[in-house]
Amino acid sequence: MVKIRIEVGYLESVEDPESSTLFHNLGILGYNDVENVRILKTYEIDFSCDENSAKEMAKAIAENLLINPVINSFRVIVLGE
Repeated sequence: MVKIRIEVGYLESVEDPESSTLFHNLGILGYNDVENVRILKTYEIDFSCDENSAKEMAKAIAENLLINPVINSFRVIVLGE
């Protein structure tokens, strides 16, 4: 079994209103040393195949189901077996 994490977020050029609101509120609360906030959705999937096949399937899942390529980016991370 291979465990994969897929992290999905907005592209750098796309404004994320939730992150902007959190950043603003952190400033109000006095956390002035925070320079940036980025919110990611995380998916963890267990695969019953080898690591290379799992990575390819995870990439396909992200591209076909989890993201909109116009506004989102993703990262596939192998967590282990």
